[in-house]
Amino acid sequence: MLVERKEIKNEDNSIGYIESVFKSDNILKTTYFPANQRLYIAFGRGDTYSYGNISPEFYNEFEAAESHGKFFYKKINNNKSHPYRKEFTLYPTEVNELKRIVEDNKPEEDDDE
Repeated sequence: MLVERKEIKNEDNSIGYIESVFKSDNILKTTYFPANQRLYIAFGRGDTYSYGNISPEFYNEFEAAESHGKFFYKKINNNKSHPYRKEFTLYPTEVNELKRIVEDNKPEEDDDE
């Protein structure tokens, strides 16, 4: 579930990048750069990988998916069309902050998950 989404605009009002936080068992946060079609995904433990050849339409499909983890494993992970590399690992405080954002945006009736 998409919890938080921010579009950061360039001076010409085009989208520079999109940051999204997810309530997912596997994916904490994504940062997407449409101009170079690169998607950064921060996973639950903070490991962050980037994936290439992610078109804006494909990213929108990912963002709209019912399960972001399933979409990732089915259509992005180990797909030769989307070369990847490990970029960095988030600090534990950064991981905890993302988890806090998810928790703060949790629907009331969602307490049993």
